[in-house]
Amino acid sequence: MKVAIVGCGAVGSLFAANLAQLDDVEVWAFDLDGQHVETINDHGLRLSGAGEVVGKVRATTDAADLPGCDFGIVATKCMHTAAAIQASAPAFASGAVCSVQNGVGNEEVLAEHVERVIRGTTFPAGR
Repeated sequence: MKVAIVGCGAVGSLFAANLAQLDDVEVWAFDLDGQHVETINDHGLRLSGAGEVVGKVRATTDAADLPGCDFGIVATKCMHTAAAIQASAPAFASGAVCSVQNGVGNEEVLAEHVERVIRGTTFPAGR
């Protein structure tokens, strides 16, 4: 299965690094922060805190580099939703996209560009 994370900040990175631990999931990340993308590609996506996880994630600043994906997780700030999904929508032509964003109205914006949209919630917890 191919999964793309759109927006690889704190929330997107949490999903990306943990999904990358699964043997049957190929994880991609689309983010505009070139330095962050370069670090992910060179060293993996490292999460630390209560424990440490390092995920092998393929990252890009160019949404056109994303392969066709079975599933997408949009984790951008709401002000970037329209531009992010407009750029990355071709990767989800045959898949579904889940919003894990704050605010209301994000799913409607996603639905303007992709056919299958799922509303998600997050509940981060730590020690």
